Amino acid sequence: MNQWERVTAGDFSKSTRKRLPICFCIDASGSMMAPTSSQKTRMQELNEAFGKFMGAMKTNEDVAASADISIVTFGGEPEILQPFAPIKDMIVPEIRPVQYSVTPLGEAIQVGLKLLEVRKDAYKKRGMKYFQPWLVVFTDGEPEGPNAAENMEIAIRQTTELERNNKLVVFNIGIGSDVNFDILKRLSVKREKAISVDETNLDGLFNFLGASSDSIVNNSDNTDILYGKETVAKGEEIDISEWTI
Repeated sequence: MNQWERVTAGDFSKSTRKRLPICFCIDASGSMMAPTSSQKTRMQELNEAFGKFMGAMKTNEDVAASADISIVTFGGEPEILQPFAPIKDMIVPEIRPVQYSVTPLGEAIQVGLKLLEVRKDAYKKRGMKYFQPWLVVFTDGEPEGPNAAENMEIAIRQTTELERNNKLVVFNIGIGSDVNFDILKRLSVKREKAISVDETNLDGLFNFLGASSDSIVNNSDNTDILYGKETVAKGEEIDISEWTI
């Protein structure tokens, strides 16, 4: 068994439901320690909203029986904080930012895609059906570090190829006003703009993700619905308040 299989292939629930694998790639660089208008840091806001989101997902019986979650953080270097596991069995880990660290965004996305690939292979070996995997990327900045630009281009090529072939759903999310949205939006060819969210309104974003997961696992909707929006975006990104499912 290789290193990827050790962290992704095991830990399957006995549910016979079609699976929805979701990999969260979450910025844990030093900038996530910046204070917000609520006097909390960006990471504190994210941890609180993420914890509530996971709790709500667990109480939704259909989603809890389908969703498998992994978490990759990136602050200085990518780290697999949570290997793939059924959401109903997970204890939500606290995400801690790494002070004075850079943002290896492209490298983390590549790790996330590898986790999803190995998870899909494990489903296939077990004869398990699954929905299009989700890659949910959160960042409050732009790629930084050695070979950051090259690794980001690799990540962009990988995500857009998978997306074009209907093998991946991408949520490219920028937190706050310091995000390089020009780079972030290139992760998707189906989403017209990257998703922008205020650091003090992360609950709204996670409500959207929760409603989206419920819609997919209960209705088997075409995942293209997750790229739709009700109103025209203003500026260079799409505010989460403009999205609907």
